[in-house]
Formats: sequence, structure tokens, C-alpha cells
Amino acid sequence: MNGDTLPSPLDLSTEKNIGNCIYNIRGLQVMLDSDVATFFDVEVKRLNEQMKRNIDRFPEDFCFQLNDDEWRLVLRSQNATSNSVSSKRRYNPYVYTEQGIMALSGVIKNEFAIRMSIKIVRVFISMRKFILENGDTLLELAKLQNRQINFEMETNKKFDEVIKLIDKKDLPKQTIFYDGQYFDAYEFICGIIRKAKSNIILIDPYLDNRALTFLKNRNKDVDIFIFSSNAKSKLTAAEISIYESQYGLLNISNLETIHDRFIITDKNECYSLGASLNYAGKRTFGINKIEDNGLIESILNKVGM
Repeated sequence: MNGDTLPSPLDLSTEKNIGNCIYNIRGLQVMLDSDVATFFDVEVKRLNEQMKRNIDRFPEDFCFQLNDDEWRLVLRSQNATSNSVSSKRRYNPYVYTEQGIMALSGVIKNEFAIRMSIKIVRVFISMRKFILENGDTLLELAKLQNRQINFEMETNKKFDEVIKLIDKKDLPKQTIFYDGQYFDAYEFICGIIRKAKSNIILIDPYLDNRALTFLKNRNKDVDIFIFSSNAKSKLTAAEISIYESQYGLLNISNLETIHDRFIITDKNECYSLGASLNYAGKRTFGINKIEDNGLIESILNKVGM
């Protein structure tokens, strides 16, 4: 053995962890500032401060800051390998090559950091040797990975285009749902709700908790105004509280002077419902779009909106 000893399990584990934190960016093997700080047992802020105070020791092939595309690529890789990297940083991270890590150990002046820098550089060298010996195989794997990434990006792009077309598609101006068409009625009404950009006004004197299942489909930050009848509605304060704890505030007002049901989105698109939302799919009823702006305005005036 020539006096050499086998590495301990701890050493093997450390080398594996180091290897998982090395990336190939701009044709260089680099490590994130946050990972270097973890191995050096110092704060990221202090690590980068020491680098900036001694900037003449850190040319660009020793240390550089990632651009947005490079940072997204690192985050994508981390998600794929389940490593822990925070995407909530206020600025893009710096990365250090093996030469940069050795330079860091000289400015951090921490005995533990010096020992760790030697371990890290040895892993850099080992990985570079492995890449040189297996370059052809790794190149083929990289080509396969790039094809997969390009396929995923193209698929996601097409999927987004389909979703946009669905969102832009106008709902029918008139339709009838028959007894038993629960899903069709649900999807149609949810389609109306999802189109709202700023507010939804629901007028339904016979409201109960089943109607709230539609309203949870609203877009974020869309305000909901409900006008119902205290005498006829079966919606309880407890049910309202439970809904609001998860989906946000409901602005509910008592209204005893309207019999029909309406949904108005963004104060400019109005549908008249032939039955309460509670009975969507349970009874045959029609939905009609009201396109007369004067009629929509008169309904809004009636409820004080």
C-alpha cells in the first residue's frame, strides 16, 4: 500500500457531494458560491465579499457571475437531480473554477477552508480526467440530452399555444344543459369564471355551498361580489369562513329584489342563468349571454356596482 490508506466512508461521501455540485458552464468546470460557502463553512455573503475585496486575484477564468440563462440551466439541473439550490436569490450567483477555489482559500484564511479547498480541487481534477478518458461517450449522451430538452421545449410550446387558443375561444351565446349533464354544465360555468380578469359578480338568491365549488376556479386577484337572499340562501357563515380561509375574501350582500340568476365578469360580460348554480346538471336549464350593454348597466346599477 506504500503507506497509503483507503478513504473513509466520510471521505467518499464528501467527494460524491462535491462532484454533485460541479457544473460545466462556458466550457469550464465551476461550483456555485453557495456550495463553496457550505463546504468552507462560511456565509455566502462573506465569501463573495472577500472575493470582491481581492478582485485582482479573481480573473474571469477564476470567477464570474452567471447570467439569467445560465442560472435557469443550473436550477433545471438541480430539479432533475434533487439537489438543494434556492431560486429565491436577489441576484444571480457567482461561480468559481478550481483555480478560483484555491484563490478563495487564500483570502478566507480559515484552516478548515484550506483543507476543504484541497479536497474540492482533487475532485475537479478527477472529474476532468474522467471527461478526457470518456469524452466520446459523454458527447453522445449530451447530444441525446439536448434532443430530449429540445423536444420537451417544443412540446411545451405547442401545449401553451393550445391552452391560449382554448382561453381565447368564445363561449356559446346560448346553450341548454339537460338533466344529468353535470360535467358539461360545470365546465361551461367555470369557463365563464376563468375568463374574468378583475372581478366577478354573482347574483343568485338561492345560493348554497355547492355554488362555491365554481368560484374557486377564479384567477388570482379577481374579486368576487355575491348578491343573494338571506331568506332563500342556504349558505352558512361557517361555510363562507372555510372557503375564505383557502381561496380568499368573498364580498357577500343581501338582495331580496332580484329573482333571476346572473354572472357578470369584469362588468362587461353577462350571462343569465336559468337555474341556480346549486342545480347545475341536476335540472334542465338554459344559459344566455346578454349583449345589450344598456341591460348589463341596468343590472349593475340595481346591485350598486
